Amino acid sequence: MFSSISLLLLIFLPLVIMVIINTPFFHNNHILIRRFVSGFSLVYTLYSLLFYVCYVSTNDLFKFIPQFNTKVPFLDNDFLHQFGISVSFGVDSLSVLMIILTSLIVLFAILSAKLFITKHHRTFYSLVLILESILMGLFTTTDMFIFFVLWELELIPMYLLISLWGDKNSKKSALKFVLYTFGGSLFILLGLLLLYYTNASFTGVFSADITQINTNNINLILQLIISLFFIIGFGVKIPLIPMHRWLADAHGDASIPVSMILAAILLKLGIYGIIRFNYSLLPLGFAIMAPVIGLFAVLNVIYGAALAYYQTNIKRLIAYSSISQMGLVVLGLLSMNPIGYNGAVFHMISHAFVASGLFLVAGIIKIKFRTYNLKRLSGIANVCPRLFGFASLIGLAGIGVPFLSGFIGEFLSIYGTVISNIGILKYYGFIAVIVILLSAFYVLKFLHECFYSWLPHKYNHVQDVAVHEFIVLGAISSIIILLGCFPFIIINFLNN
Repeated sequence: MFSSISLLLLIFLPLVIMVIINTPFFHNNHILIRRFVSGFSLVYTLYSLLFYVCYVSTNDLFKFIPQFNTKVPFLDNDFLHQFGISVSFGVDSLSVLMIILTSLIVLFAILSAKLFITKHHRTFYSLVLILESILMGLFTTTDMFIFFVLWELELIPMYLLISLWGDKNSKKSALKFVLYTFGGSLFILLGLLLLYYTNASFTGVFSADITQINTNNINLILQLIISLFFIIGFGVKIPLIPMHRWLADAHGDASIPVSMILAAILLKLGIYGIIRFNYSLLPLGFAIMAPVIGLFAVLNVIYGAALAYYQTNIKRLIAYSSISQMGLVVLGLLSMNPIGYNGAVFHMISHAFVASGLFLVAGIIKIKFRTYNLKRLSGIANVCPRLFGFASLIGLAGIGVPFLSGFIGEFLSIYGTVISNIGILKYYGFIAVIVILLSAFYVLKFLHECFYSWLPHKYNHVQDVAVHEFIVLGAISSIIILLGCFPFIIINFLNN
């Protein structure tokens, strides 16, 4: 079994498939291209699950102790070694969960593309495969400068995916996304360079290997400065208020498959970065800054929920709800205890499926009823009962109803915050409990205005979800129920 596991295959196989679909064999047959890429994505997802099966626990929740270590022979050379840079990859429990999440969400996005992508099919699937390869490398690299390079490379396919297949303002929204992220990247680079040179000053050896960085001797003030740089840089991607202004525009103007990837994976890059650098390498600086960061996290929860409630556009409602939910994830991390950490990671994964499912529901509504505007929708349940069922289940998971995935993450994140040794975080936790009730308002508002009341006569002919739509929504809903009923699938994997 172990001999069949290869990180290089996981990272580079999407690029191989991208090259294949651009050969003359496929011509411009978008149906053949879509079916080939969909089949590959299904097999690729199953292959990513092997890492879950074969991973051996290290019994250290907060340290990055990678397994399946490998290097890229043609990129790993003496020139890079003299700077302590190594094009190397490995996975820990968090990395394994992120690569499985990425492969699943990309699979759902590719399957959904049949409904929403009507032009430049070959280019679209090529960019998605390139993005998937970059993300797999980013989640598995053990070198902080390779991490940064991949962090920057991700901007290129995302910019093109948002701008080329989005609505009329998509180019402007894509540019805003790039500028915000690039601005945050400057702070990340400053943090990495300070960490790199400070570690070299103590050890006498230049090393960019995350597992070899020793921060025990770093001056507290310097730890705080580096932590702040990372918080700002990764906070743009989460996004933390006030660095959130790009999110609603990017979601509002992107196509549905791209919004699914953006909400489910791209927002999680910021959380992953905080865990990998702030949480693991600079825990003291992170703990000292926790009260201030926690204040912004609570603002995320409150402000995001309030903005979501007042939206009339379904996609923007889901986008602002993501801001609120990511605030809760950050609160869980700030607790600095295993319960809060488990809750944060679990809720991050749960939100990925909830958000992607809600975006798909919104896209299907747009196809069938020609609008995202809540004020122009009503009575959909009369003609689309199955769509109503899926929307209700996924929406209730977003609220945090027991036996659905959203409940576990919310409960553990808040409980971890309440029992934290950092005094003021307890109050933040209690505030978050009250404010989370706001999520029920905007989710129930969405369900009520879209699906209840009377149905305009012009929509009497609308058909319920087709088989293709049913399969994707059914798969997402099944995962939400599975994680809600058997949370140990993730929690035990993180802790054993």
